[in-house]
Amino acid sequence: MATAMDAILHLFYSCLPDDPVSSTASLSAAFTSSSSSDGGGEDEDRISALPDDLLRHIVGLLRTKDAARTTALSTRWRGIWHTTPLVLIDGDLVPHEPYNASAAGGVIAAAVTRVLASHPGPFRCVRLVNNFMDQRRDELASWMRDLADKGVEDLVFVNRPWPLDLELPDSILRCASLRRLYLGVCRFPDTAGHPRGPDVFPRLQELGICHCIMADRDLEHVLACCPALETFALIVGYGAPSCVRVESHSLRCVLLWLTMVAELAIVDAPCLERLILWETYAGDEETTMIKIGHAPQLTVLGYLHAGIHTLQIGNTVIKAGMMNVSLRARVPSVKVLGIKVNFAVCEELEMLPCFLKCFPHVEALHIKVVDLHDQFTQV
Repeated sequence: MATAMDAILHLFYSCLPDDPVSSTASLSAAFTSSSSSDGGGEDEDRISALPDDLLRHIVGLLRTKDAARTTALSTRWRGIWHTTPLVLIDGDLVPHEPYNASAAGGVIAAAVTRVLASHPGPFRCVRLVNNFMDQRRDELASWMRDLADKGVEDLVFVNRPWPLDLELPDSILRCASLRRLYLGVCRFPDTAGHPRGPDVFPRLQELGICHCIMADRDLEHVLACCPALETFALIVGYGAPSCVRVESHSLRCVLLWLTMVAELAIVDAPCLERLILWETYAGDEETTMIKIGHAPQLTVLGYLHAGIHTLQIGNTVIKAGMMNVSLRARVPSVKVLGIKVNFAVCEELEMLPCFLKCFPHVEALHIKVVDLHDQFTQV
């Protein structure tokens, strides 16, 4: 089980946004020594003479520890960190000396608490992915309140990794400043009784949900609260939510990756351009229903699986052996189409031309041949 969870975490970490700081920038010893006293070094401190805006840009590129340490350089620098939008990456706070996971978790959590409490905001980017939060629920609640109150713009939170049903504090629903949000290995809070509408997440453009427990109604609630959302990803899902309904006038890309869902319904998505399905399967159901309603800009679709996916366009369910497909059951906007099929299964083989009839203007067709052991060969 631990190996499976490690694989899930590896998958999730591989698709997280890159950190917005330099991997090489650091405070040099020469700069620190020459700036440690106000004009007390032999070397002229030209960096401290730069305008505040430029210094804030420099501090914003530093890793978490180095950025905070600039407050000790000189009186010139003491206000810079506090007025620079915060970048907090908890991986930068991991102790370098030998440690056990439990003790390290306490050190990281205490450091996160200090940083969030001491910085007035706004928080440009916060990454909390290195802690077991089950025994730190009070701290987690405090963090989420600070994030909401101090204007977090980019948040990645992953509970590492037990329990799977760690409930996220509902103060996440007060983070109106968010532009990007990724959540992993937790339970999304119940949205019943919470405000619903474009004022909840008015700026959110990118949403990623990984291996989370989330009720269908809560996902529908969140999507209805995001008038600017452009990208939505459901990653390594295991049936919660079981039904994904997309009604959005802003979404441009929907991704389901290694996800178990009973139904995916594109109800009304006039700006949707890409619908990416990778290893999307039905779980306890025989097939996953893929419904395409109003999506006039849909250009990229796939992979549809002839043996696992049931395709419905408008009110028409596409079935093997259909001789004619009505105009209402076609999506002429699709230019790139991916289909997976097992040519040894007659019903799947019969579905292939039926799928193709639904997308008459395809310019690039990608077919993956599935054998009995679910191994793929691209043709």
